[in-house]
Amino acid sequence: MWQFESETSVRTWRPVDVPASSTLYDVTDTAAGPCAVGDAGAAVGRASDGTWGVVLDNGPAGRGETLRAVAATDDGERVWFAGSNGALGYYDPATGDRGNCSAPVGVENTFRALAVAGSRGNERVLVADGSGNMLVGNGAGTAVEWDRWSAPGGAPTALATDAGETWYAVDGSGGAWMTTDDEWERVGVAPASGSLYAVCVAESPWVGGDNGRVFESTRTGLKPGSSASWTPFALGDGAVRALDASGNRLLAGGESGGLFVRNGDWTALDWGGSATIHGVLAGVGVAVGANATVLEARKKSE
Repeated sequence: MWQFESETSVRTWRPVDVPASSTLYDVTDTAAGPCAVGDAGAAVGRASDGTWGVVLDNGPAGRGETLRAVAATDDGERVWFAGSNGALGYYDPATGDRGNCSAPVGVENTFRALAVAGSRGNERVLVADGSGNMLVGNGAGTAVEWDRWSAPGGAPTALATDAGETWYAVDGSGGAWMTTDDEWERVGVAPASGSLYAVCVAESPWVGGDNGRVFESTRTGLKPGSSASWTPFALGDGAVRALDASGNRLLAGGESGGLFVRNGDWTALDWGGSATIHGVLAGVGVAVGANATVLEARKKSE
C-alpha cells in the first residue's frame, strides 16, 4: 500500500495572538511574510521574528472599509487588497508605500475576489464584485489603467491564476471557469452541489464549496469550449471556504473550524477550535478566520 508521512505526525497547529479583534477574511504570502486582511480595513502581517503587527488599520482610502480579499505580486514586493464600497489598494512592504485605487471606473460595490500576476510595477490585477462587475488593471501603482472584463457566470466568488498564463474563477452556482484572454469558458463543475467559494492551482486546478466538497481536475482536461472531468473529495460537512497549494501540498479551510491538508491524501487537522476558516497558506502554514483567529503550523519539537 502507499505510505505517506502524516501531517499530524510532524506538525501541530495552534492559535496565535494578533493585533486584530474581528474576522480576517483572507491571507497571502509576501516577501516580508504572511499578510491577512479583514473587518474595518484591518491588515496584519507576520515579521521574520514571528511577531504579528498592524500593516494597515483603516483600509486603502482611510474609511475603515472591510477588506475581503488580498493577493501579492509574484515577487511578493506588493500586496493588493480589496473589499467593501469599492475599496481597492496596495501596500509595498519594503518601503511602506501605500496606494489607493478605490472605486475604479466608478465601481463602488463590494469586491469579493482578487488575483494578481507579475512583479511589482508590472502586475496585472483582476478583481470582481458580487454584482457581476469584473475589472482588470495593468500598469504600475496608482497609474494602473482599469478596464472592464466580461465576468463569468453571475458573479465570481473566488479568483486564481497560474502565473498569469491562465485565470480561474468559481461562482455561487457551482460553476468553474477559465480564460487565457478576456473571454471565459465554463469547464465544470459536475456534479457539484451548491455554491463554490474557493479555487487554487497545484499540478491541477482545485475548487471547493458547499457540503465539504473539493474537486480536482487535470490540467490537460481544461480546454476552452469543453467541460472537464472533476474528481470529488469529501472533507466533512461544512462548506470549504479556502484553498491554497504549495507544490503538491494543499491546504483547505472552512466552516466549523474545518482545516484539512493533502499530502498524498486528505487529512483533518485538529487545532481545538470551531471558528470558520476564511483563508489559508499551504507553504508557510497559516490559516485565518472568524473572531481574529490566526493559526500557525509548528514542528512538534518547537
